[in-house]
Amino acid sequence: MTKRDYAPKSEWKNWNWRSEGDIFLNGAFFVESGKKVTNFPKTDIKAQPGDAVSTLTKDAGPIKCIRNKAC
Repeated sequence: MTKRDYAPKSEWKNWNWRSEGDIFLNGAFFVESGKKVTNFPKTDIKAQPGDAVSTLTKDAGPIKCIRNKAC
């Protein structure tokens, strides 16, 4: 991922992009950017490898949004 389409470049160009243990195929690569972040907030959520996406998102689905209101 290199940017988010919902945010203008003026916002996402200052984000910190990191990758840890990801596998890229077909010549894809990742370039870290931004300042190094060393003090992540404490959480019970542990980082998972990319092949865990289907398990991590098995109960995910669309959210109910109302037009002109934040979701």
